[in-house]
Amino acid sequence: MQLHFARIKVPFILFISTLLWAYIQTSTLIPESWGHPLWQMTAQALETEIPARISLAPEQTITASMRLLAYGLVFILAMYYCQKFENAQKLFNWLAVAGFVYAAYGLVIYLGDFNKILWFEKTSYQKDVTSTIINRNSYATYAGLSLLCLIPNILHQFKQSATYGLNSNYGKQLFIEALITRAWLPVFMFFTVGTALFLTHSRGGFLSTTLAIITLFSILSISKKLKSRSLSYAVFAVILMAITLFSISSDKLMERMGQISVEKAERPKVYSATLQGIANNPYLGYGYGSYENSFRLYRTKEIRGNYDKAHNTYLENLFELGIPAASALFLSIFLITLQCLTGIWNRQRNWIYPAIGFSSTVLVAAHAFVDFSLQIPAIAVIYAAILGAGFAQSFNSKQNNS
Repeated sequence: MQLHFARIKVPFILFISTLLWAYIQTSTLIPESWGHPLWQMTAQALETEIPARISLAPEQTITASMRLLAYGLVFILAMYYCQKFENAQKLFNWLAVAGFVYAAYGLVIYLGDFNKILWFEKTSYQKDVTSTIINRNSYATYAGLSLLCLIPNILHQFKQSATYGLNSNYGKQLFIEALITRAWLPVFMFFTVGTALFLTHSRGGFLSTTLAIITLFSILSISKKLKSRSLSYAVFAVILMAITLFSISSDKLMERMGQISVEKAERPKVYSATLQGIANNPYLGYGYGSYENSFRLYRTKEIRGNYDKAHNTYLENLFELGIPAASALFLSIFLITLQCLTGIWNRQRNWIYPAIGFSSTVLVAAHAFVDFSLQIPAIAVIYAAILGAGFAQSFNSKQNNS
């Protein structure tokens, strides 16, 4: 099995261009006019020579670039490994198992009122499920991705259970028996992860996951991939489970839906200040990963909280990288996701993997408008693995063997 780099040539070039620009932002070998004036002001105040850079926090830019490179490598590894559908199936199954374990741990901590994350005291979000992740919104994104990883197994179990057809009473009887003996585990895992998701009480996480699941089944319906009765039953089962979970676990979540916290009310001011920073330096940016330091130049007295992130990944990347480099990063992910969407129609079998790759992008992209989950390494690594597997499986068998 060969690794076809030609398939990702354009996204690869765009991605590497972003990394290269982030490196240039830390360099002192740049035209003097590119350096941020704050470096010159600092040099004058300290009466010493300080080489100017684009980035206001070069160390943080290097760290952020290393993380982004790691996510790209995870994508490449997943893409290579998952060219065989058996490997894609293994990857999704293990990601689902990991999601279930983390959800079970989070529920034990929550229901037992232990207020711990491993052996550390839990000092925030004590009334919410966060598992081993500090922020409930970030864990909600992880739980949503875990739910998506469970769907291929659920569909597979329903399809396998209908081996003898559903036209005869005998076939229906075997279908029900097989579901009871086979499908109970992925269904139980779905309930567990779904319950953990609802008990995060994360509005953004709930809405983005809901949008992703609706998108997934809508596309599968439009592409006519759900023609068999067993797969239709599976879709109905997933929807029924989601409705059941919603009715049981969503009381506090719905209460939060009607509330607007002080933090949320302040975010439009943060967005406005960030946009002002982008307008003042649209091409060079302030340094990838430097938002916490750079944003201080634009915060106003109306913004009381300490914002180390913009709570909008798109604005933050535009602010840090500048419009050209950030657009290259966005476009690289968009092109890969577009191939996943195309792959749903290209594949006669195993189309569920590119479908999950596409819907996972819908999930993280929607949540990125109001939060920073993709900036948490655990979330970014899982998403990169899912997208890499979905991209690899978006090509048919002949293309993979050619």
